[in-house]
Order: sequence, then C-alpha cells, then structure tokens
Amino acid sequence: MDFNENISLIEKKIGYTFKDKSLLTQAFTRSSFCNEHKRRGGRGYMSNEVLEFFGDSVLSTVIITMMLRDKTERYEHGIYTSLNEGDFSNIRSKLSDKRNLSGSMAALGLQKYLRMGEGDAKLGVENEPSVMEDLFESIIGAVYIDSNRDLNAVMAVVAGMLDVSSYYSQVTAPIQSYKNALQEFCADKKHRLPAPMYKTVSESGPDHKRVYERAVLIGDRVVATGKGKNQKIADAAAAEAALEILKKEGEKHRNVNFESLSALKSFASKNKQPSPEFRDLGETPSSTVSSREYMIECRCMGLSETAVGKSKQEARALAAEKLLNRLVIKEEPKEKKLAAKKPLTKRKKSPGRPTQRVAKPQGAQRQRK
Repeated sequence: MDFNENISLIEKKIGYTFKDKSLLTQAFTRSSFCNEHKRRGGRGYMSNEVLEFFGDSVLSTVIITMMLRDKTERYEHGIYTSLNEGDFSNIRSKLSDKRNLSGSMAALGLQKYLRMGEGDAKLGVENEPSVMEDLFESIIGAVYIDSNRDLNAVMAVVAGMLDVSSYYSQVTAPIQSYKNALQEFCADKKHRLPAPMYKTVSESGPDHKRVYERAVLIGDRVVATGKGKNQKIADAAAAEAALEILKKEGEKHRNVNFESLSALKSFASKNKQPSPEFRDLGETPSSTVSSREYMIECRCMGLSETAVGKSKQEARALAAEKLLNRLVIKEEPKEKKLAAKKPLTKRKKSPGRPTQRVAKPQGAQRQRK
C-alpha cells in the first residue's frame, strides 16, 4: 500500500491537515520499516518512537486543559468545580487508557496504513493494542509539532478521535475509592475476608512510559490483577476487578448453608462426641490464579466427607453439611426404622373368648374304665 496516495484520506479521518506531510509520514513509520530501508550515507528514515514520546506527554496536558475548560470556572476565590481530584484523575486515566486509545485507532481503521517491516506485516502487529496506542500518541505528537505547539489544534483532534463528553457523563467514584470499597467488602460481617494486600507483579515499557501490573491478594488468594501508568492506578484497577469477581462469586454461592458448621458441632455435642475436625487438602487441579478452588475434608463421629468451594470457609461449610446429612440418617431412632419395615395392613383376629381347658374329675375317668 502506497502511503502517500492515502495521505488526504488519513488527514480526513484525523481531522487535521498537515503543513509538513513528513511529520504525518513519520507518525505512521515503525522502527522495523526503518531497519529494512536503511540509506547509505546521509540520514535514513526515523521511526515514530520520538513522536510517541512527545504525544504521550502532550495528550495528558490536552486532557487536563479540556477538563479545565469544560468542568471548571473562575470565581472570586480561584476556580470552582463540582468534581474532586479523584474524579479528574479517573477521567484522565480512562481517556488515556490503552484500550481506549487502541479502540479509537481500530474504529478509524488507521492502523492499516502503518509503514512496517515485512516481519511485522506477516505477524499482523498493526492490530495489537499496544501498537495502535503508540500510533495514536505519535499522531498527537505530530499534530502538536506541525501546529507550532497549538493546544487548541491538538484538542480539536483529540475531541474528534475520542468521545470525551461521554466520560464526563460517566464520572464515577474516585480511583482511590475502589480500594476503599474492596476494604469495606472484605471487612463486612457477611464476608469476613482478610484485608486485601497489594504487590507488584511486573513492570514493563520504557522509562518515560512505564506500565505497572499489580495483584490484589485476599489471604493467600490472588483475586485479580490490574495495570496502570503508576502503582496507584494499577492498584485501583486490581481492586475494581476483584470487587466484580467477589460479587459474582457471592451471587453464585448464596445457597451455601454456612450454618451447617455450627449445626454439626451441636449434633456432635448432643451425642457426647468430639467436635468435628477439618483437614485442608489444598487447591484442586482446576484452580486458577483468578478463580481458586479449595478442597476440605471434614471428620466427625467416625465418618468423613470432602467438598470443594471457592473459599476455604465455603468448602468447610459444604463438607460439614454433607457429613451432617449422613449422621442424621445413621442416628435415626430404631422405632422409626422398625415402623418403616412393618406392613401397612395387619390381620385382625376373630372376636370371641379363647377356649379354656377344663380338667375332668378323676372319678369320672374311673367309671369309664
């Protein structure tokens, strides 16, 4: 595909006409193309990596400028806004999110105009979210430079490629509140889960564009992971995902009878037997990082049962319920068992007095002889 033949179409989709077309061409040039088209002597082609670096920073500035323009007003005490710091942070992170930027490129179909090496073309890297995100930021960097650093021109391009107004109308709680909400969910008496803990899983990307992946643990279970440009955003993403997972699990397992634990203990005590014992058999083979499954064995009064649950508490409850059902049947009163064996109808004896045997006098017997 000849890139030069499609420049006017690309500019129309972007919503900006370049004075210097070479900046637009560079924005669509990957390093693999430069490596395969090296020129002898003089300067060769430059990739879009530098433009991406500038575009990443400019995009943040543009988003902040748009929020100042649309969501604040000046008054006698400074600036007034109905949003708080968390709301602004949430809007900015959502707008600059990889999925949002790559989705915009995919919707416009601009990734198919990328200039790349044959290896990249065979692999189809142009459709990878990270590649489309880089393209978006490269375009922003190119527009910023071509317009002589005119933020109004860049804002017009961003507004055309991203549906900024929809994010204003979907303002949710601040990022930090996801962590707070997860903390409250775990502490609730209905759940009684350990306090969530966070740890870094990985760091990737260049220094100017680091991506942090953080995991949230509840007890010994990794419930979910999240990514972000800093640890705070990554933690919030992990907490948001964990809340969704835990709530869905709660909906699925509402029918678990957690009272069976105390019921089994009371049954054993009534029969003057030791309290039930539980043995942790570890995770099942089908257990995954995002969806743990635990197996617990319950022993009581000479019997044992095992059960699998999404949490150890759930597995204990299910095992106790199964064992309690067996014990109740085993201890069923004998009278009930005998009654169950007897026929439903019985023979009725004929009425009348029983015949009595009368002893004959000895004299009578002698007379017969």
